[in-house]
Amino acid sequence: MFWSKKLSSNTVIASPETNPRNHSGNGGRSHQNLLAEARAQVRFEEESDSVFMALANFAGNAILAGVAIVSAFGMATIVLCLYLIVRPFSVSIARRLSAQLGASSWLDALSLIMPNVQIKLTGDSDIPSPVGTSILVSNHMMDGDWFAILMLGRCVGLRGTIKAFLRNEILNLNQPSERSLTRTNSTSSTRMMRSPSHVTVNGSPQRTTTSSGTSNGRHPHPVDLSLAAKFLHTFLEFPLLNGDDYITDRENLFQLLRSFADNDGAAAPVHLLLFPEGWSLYNEENRKDVLARSNEFAKRERRPQLKHLLLPKTTGFNASLDSLRESSPVVYDVTIAGRGYDGSLPPKFDLSIISLWNLLRRDYPQQVHVRIKRYSMEEVLADSSWLDKKWAEKDRLLHHFARHQSFPADRGFARYRVFESRTHSIETSLVSLFRLLLVPCFIPVLLLLSIPIVWTVTWLWIFYSSFKIVFGTDGRPNANTSDGGATPRPDSNPGTPFVPATPFASPMLNW
Repeated sequence: MFWSKKLSSNTVIASPETNPRNHSGNGGRSHQNLLAEARAQVRFEEESDSVFMALANFAGNAILAGVAIVSAFGMATIVLCLYLIVRPFSVSIARRLSAQLGASSWLDALSLIMPNVQIKLTGDSDIPSPVGTSILVSNHMMDGDWFAILMLGRCVGLRGTIKAFLRNEILNLNQPSERSLTRTNSTSSTRMMRSPSHVTVNGSPQRTTTSSGTSNGRHPHPVDLSLAAKFLHTFLEFPLLNGDDYITDRENLFQLLRSFADNDGAAAPVHLLLFPEGWSLYNEENRKDVLARSNEFAKRERRPQLKHLLLPKTTGFNASLDSLRESSPVVYDVTIAGRGYDGSLPPKFDLSIISLWNLLRRDYPQQVHVRIKRYSMEEVLADSSWLDKKWAEKDRLLHHFARHQSFPADRGFARYRVFESRTHSIETSLVSLFRLLLVPCFIPVLLLLSIPIVWTVTWLWIFYSSFKIVFGTDGRPNANTSDGGATPRPDSNPGTPFVPATPFASPMLNW
């Protein structure tokens, strides 16, 4: 470039008419034309490379999406067959097999399909125990933060036994009854007249929060996500919280949670994952306004005011504690933050399977820090404000993480254990992915054998049910026993238990 500038300043270039080189074909082109052609060629090559890369990325994503869909279909086929064939005879065996062959295999397959996530775990115990029942309460980092916890559970051996609470206000799985709608509308109108937090902006009333922090407005119906959640709730028994009609659905929720505590959870271990904040309920609202309303409610109720978190809701947490008391579950306080967290509030998110796919494939943090602290059920029940205190502690931990990009090294906490979601037990992941991709190939055979299979299972279930009615579950004839399996003393009054099934149900606790 230096010589060309010098030539243009000190040399007079002949005109096209007087320059004889212009009459010799391509050899007579000026230097400016050659530079322009070179630049055009470079731009064309860059655009071609960008188009080729875009097509390659599109083809790669399409292939991975197809593999994910086929593997999900294979997982659904396995779970459905277990639900129809095994569950009529034993619920616990069906749950264990669904977790091992269905949910766990699909998580192994997802670890290969999704980008690698490095999980740095620290806590006051080695790892969450895969035995028995437990409750994991976690803060909300972003939509899709459950993926990191599911991958962590896969790495530490929980094997598909984590079941996250679903929100009916978002997924619309159960439509509220007319009675509940009338009760909700009357309660909302009363609170709007009394509550100073109900404001009007540009002539339209804004959403108000109830005393439990829930929103009165309904969310758009994400059909694809609702279908997936319906499958998780029906066949994999993910608990469903219905804030719109909790009184009506309460018995169904408690019945499902109590079934997890049968036999102390030894037959089919279950670990319930709960995000008590409920940020997803406010996707259509400004995050700072939601946090301000939460702190206003906390100040009015004399509960902790937080900078990075919403005040936790207690419905699902209390329901889990009340239902799992017989199995004495362990409670894990989980604090999660991704690399690059700067203390900002969780972003808004369009709830759909396509949006979740794009989030997990492109925008998910490559490194996630998880801090776990273990509590016994007695410690939790001894403090009525345990959840509020833990959330105030989480708020301080997140403030520290935003400054130092790591959680504080408290005394008694183990050093970081690092897990790579993609390379951890990669041979098991490859086998699981191959198995799930092969399952849909056998669907024609299953359809061909469906009639004899259904006929055989039906008769076996009839014989099995008759055997249970006549001889009892342990193979011995039924005896007249009181509730809870204990034989009452002859001198005891009718209706008075000799040995209560659980001490929490004993009337002597009030003495």
